[in-house]
Amino acid sequence: MNAKRIGVLALMWVASVLLPGETGLCQRTTANLYGTVMDQSGSVVPGVTVELVNEETNATIRAVSDERGEFTATFIPVGRYTLKAEVSGFKSHVHKGLELTAGQQIRYPITLEVGGISEVTTVTAEAALLQNASATLSDNITRAQLTQLPISRRDFAALLSLQAGVTFDNQGTFSINGLASGGTSVTVDGVDASGDPETKSVSMFQGRNQISVMSLEAIQEVTVSKGVTSAEVGGTYSGNFNLISRGGTNEFRGSLFENWQNDILNARDLFSTKRPIVRFNQFGGSLGGPIVKNRAFFFFTYEGYRQSNQATLSGLVPTPEFKAQAAAALPAYKEALDWWPNPTEAYSPGTVSAFYRGVTSNRAHDNHTVLRGDYQIDSSNQLVARWTRGRPFAMNPRLPDISRQDYLYASDAGVLTWTHSASTWTSETRLGLNKTETNRLVPQYTTGKAGIELQGQWNANGEMLLLKGHTYTMEEVVAKSMGRHTIKYGGLHGAAAPGRFDEETPIFRYRNAADLLANKPNRVQFTYGVPRYYARSWNIGLFLQDDFRVTPRLTINLGVRFEYYSVFKEKNGRLYNPGNLANAVAIPPVFRPADSLYNADKNNIMPRVGFAWSLGRNSNTVIRSGFGMSVAPPNLRVFSSMAYISPEVPFRFRFSGSDITSLGLKYPMTNQQGLQAIQSTSTPKAYGVFMENNPNPYVLQWLLTIQRQLTSTLVLETGYVGNKGLKILMSRNFNLPDRITNVRPFPTSLESSYKDATDNSWYHAWQTSLRKKLSRDLAFNINYTWSRAMAYARGDFWPGNDLRVQDDDNIRADKGPTHLDRPHDFRFDAVYGLPFATLLKADGSWKNVIGGWQLAGIFRARSGDPLNVLQTNSRELQRPDYAGGDPYLHPSDISERYLNIAAFAKVPVSSVSGQTIRPGNVGRNSLRGPDFWTVDLNLGKTFLVTERVSLQVRADMFNALNHANWGNPNSDVNNSLFGRITSTSAGRSMQLALRLAF
Repeated sequence: MNAKRIGVLALMWVASVLLPGETGLCQRTTANLYGTVMDQSGSVVPGVTVELVNEETNATIRAVSDERGEFTATFIPVGRYTLKAEVSGFKSHVHKGLELTAGQQIRYPITLEVGGISEVTTVTAEAALLQNASATLSDNITRAQLTQLPISRRDFAALLSLQAGVTFDNQGTFSINGLASGGTSVTVDGVDASGDPETKSVSMFQGRNQISVMSLEAIQEVTVSKGVTSAEVGGTYSGNFNLISRGGTNEFRGSLFENWQNDILNARDLFSTKRPIVRFNQFGGSLGGPIVKNRAFFFFTYEGYRQSNQATLSGLVPTPEFKAQAAAALPAYKEALDWWPNPTEAYSPGTVSAFYRGVTSNRAHDNHTVLRGDYQIDSSNQLVARWTRGRPFAMNPRLPDISRQDYLYASDAGVLTWTHSASTWTSETRLGLNKTETNRLVPQYTTGKAGIELQGQWNANGEMLLLKGHTYTMEEVVAKSMGRHTIKYGGLHGAAAPGRFDEETPIFRYRNAADLLANKPNRVQFTYGVPRYYARSWNIGLFLQDDFRVTPRLTINLGVRFEYYSVFKEKNGRLYNPGNLANAVAIPPVFRPADSLYNADKNNIMPRVGFAWSLGRNSNTVIRSGFGMSVAPPNLRVFSSMAYISPEVPFRFRFSGSDITSLGLKYPMTNQQGLQAIQSTSTPKAYGVFMENNPNPYVLQWLLTIQRQLTSTLVLETGYVGNKGLKILMSRNFNLPDRITNVRPFPTSLESSYKDATDNSWYHAWQTSLRKKLSRDLAFNINYTWSRAMAYARGDFWPGNDLRVQDDDNIRADKGPTHLDRPHDFRFDAVYGLPFATLLKADGSWKNVIGGWQLAGIFRARSGDPLNVLQTNSRELQRPDYAGGDPYLHPSDISERYLNIAAFAKVPVSSVSGQTIRPGNVGRNSLRGPDFWTVDLNLGKTFLVTERVSLQVRADMFNALNHANWGNPNSDVNNSLFGRITSTSAGRSMQLALRLAF
């Protein structure tokens, strides 16, 4: 390694230490090609020069076979290559059109024929489709799939769920192999690209942006890595979505596009009398090419969208009679109740709440840019740089309108990669930066008015949230060929700097209408929020990987990885953690030192082992198996609950029962008035606890699969995949009032929550896929997963209120399906070039008219979502008893009641505490909502304007058959809408698209 390179590496390392950022991610963005060169008699041939020449940039990678005939090429950029093998005394071996994708490890045998080197043996067969050198499960979404399959609003994330083992919910949360959604890393060109600064996410915070991560126009391919991975892969718990950006080539190329959606193309929602207004325009283009041929290239993308839609809102609202009655009882109620619209469905006189369905405005826009540059410094050094920028705005309509959420986002991300090649080793240095920001405002916050909640009926409150974070990583990986061993080793350094401000208006909750009229709340909540804080952490990752080619048919993958994540620290020492329950209830409370909030985990040593064994005369069958361990980085959102204005003013005060009476808490009150009332007495306080021994969640994964190449373009893969997640964060309540007496165990403290590592998860699946590469104008993929995903709570990393168990002293009783459990999940996608021109033997201009037609489609079918039946009361997430009989009504019209109320018996409620006197015996997530299936189609026609310019006209239909996919029913037995389904997923919608390409 020369002095210049050492100096640059040192500078990049110092930068990674000094600049803020986030958890380091180490992902594979290139391919590896291994092989053995033999003659026709089966003897190995040493000294053969093997070249891989990129067909678009002429960039060349060279390797030489050793005395065993073995050759290795590592860090091969994604693309289409021509492979050449030459040595004196043999004909040259040439294989054109060899497609290599990110993370691919291919064993490629070469047989040379005796002859002159000027003679050429050309291989015309398809490239090997089998992953015959690695146990890692990975799927690749190609550029053709990205551009040809029907994708609403050009969002590539819609295709992630087509892969076996990948599930998602209606909010866009993804899970790989049943594991925590927050444990799936999202990267672009190998560096962190999560849109949420506090957790891993394809979308930005809460998913209101339309362009996920990067414009479709700038994506070359997407790789989904899952299961047992190489030790090179780090910073992820369950898997990785890695996008490879498009680069320039030796030819100028570009595009202009327009997508258009309008309600006149859409079907009416089943619950609406007319179609909501839809006005959506998406536009942009790209341009790339050479700056200096064969040396320097650029690629630029712009994409924007403008949305002005109507959104349907539905739910229970107070009736005009009750509003008048409440305002007469307490005039201060009037303004808050007038925020609510009047019911749209008929109701009986004297009714407190009735059903409303209506429409409201829903606007969004963005301007998104991507710029990438590639520079081939010389035959041994390559530099790649890429920058992405977005500024989305979106609205989330809610009832009432003053409770809508307005989102203003900002994202900036970049990467710099340097690849250096020597005779027997290659290295890759990568520097990454990711900055995201979210401002979310609920307009009610600006009024300063407290919200009103009628338990189980309706509620509203205001909030201001500012979320900001930087991520930064520096990584170095070296690969060295040593005979039959390819050794990789390296490490990374990362840093994290999240920041947050969060404040809410008070909310007064009433058990029933009589209590509201008497202004007798049963719960009052004051949220003083999180002061603007600036936390910081750093991490390191080290690994060693040996891919041992035991025989030409058997490769063993051996690796070990170590990761360490430092304790989070806040710039001004404003993170407070008692560390254990005794410290939390002490008078005064005891906090751990601000620079030692918890004990970091130092035992993150992760072994990984696997093999790939090729069978059959032509090695067209591969058995793969492996076992591995991965750990999860800290979930940054957890630490926001430790940030207080001061120890005297925790994040939130929540009062119930006698506390409300003794403090005289009545509507209306502001946060400041509530604080004055609290500080004027010896009011108990509550402090959240993050248990001081904080192990990183980890997962044990295993697999056994078999691949079979049925034809040159068709591959079948099937096998068992399993895992067990351990030490997952769980949020539990402590110091809860007694269910009967309403007396807290520690009267000098309020109820609060503590977070510990007691949740576990389990996943068992049989996954099958059938893939056909494009041939005879047809390509398709079939994926089916039969699985079970279980956990004590949710098996996820954000332990919020919806993840808590029913009985904090018996978490095992809550073992049940996770929220993303899908026992049956089937996906099919296909692209077919309609052969009109061939069938009619058209040529010339007539061929341009009837040729170029293409049909593509996606079919999805899966089990319904898990359904958790609740009994709302003063204690959260309680469930009723099972009373016997079929819990489903099986109505002929599913829009009628879906659940049978007679199958459930309410647990008695204490008149003193307002809580159920014991936990119910209905299992968590024990029921399931309606099944889901949908068909998306597109029909397109490509016109050749000139030899190099084409125009595609396309119509995409989503839910083309307008099938009603019903939402889950209301599952609260105390709600008048219990068992009733009030929503469906979107009906048929269409988009028209034009794309000019050259």
